Amino acid sequence: MFFAPPNGANVRDETTDSAIYDLFNDLPMNNYVKVAALGDIPTGGSKLVEVNRVRVALFNLDGAIYAIEDVCTHDGGPLVEGVIVNGCQVQCPRHGARFDIRTGAAVSFPAFEPTNTYAVQVRNGEVWIEQPR
Repeated sequence: MFFAPPNGANVRDETTDSAIYDLFNDLPMNNYVKVAALGDIPTGGSKLVEVNRVRVALFNLDGAIYAIEDVCTHDGGPLVEGVIVNGCQVQCPRHGARFDIRTGAAVSFPAFEPTNTYAVQVRNGEVWIEQPR
């Protein structure tokens, strides 16, 4: 049987490297990678980054940063080059398929499969994303 020490939620194992924890919310950061400065992505804008050979499009929707795989699932078009429509969708520049930037869902034909999304954290003016696998 395991008994947690008093106030156990705030106790860390000494073998854990404290550098891999986000100081604000204490989430493990070892599966995140720094990809940009927050200032590199203007409100309503986008930026392309590459992580582990995966092209990732970063979008700034009214100050919230989102990361989706930079691929239209219809024909592989670059979503980072698309236009943001309806406040939260990106329209592929090739054939007009649209994807919800927040969820990756395909919301209009000719695409019907979602694109991958990646968790984002902004810390000290830096954008970190979950590493693509």
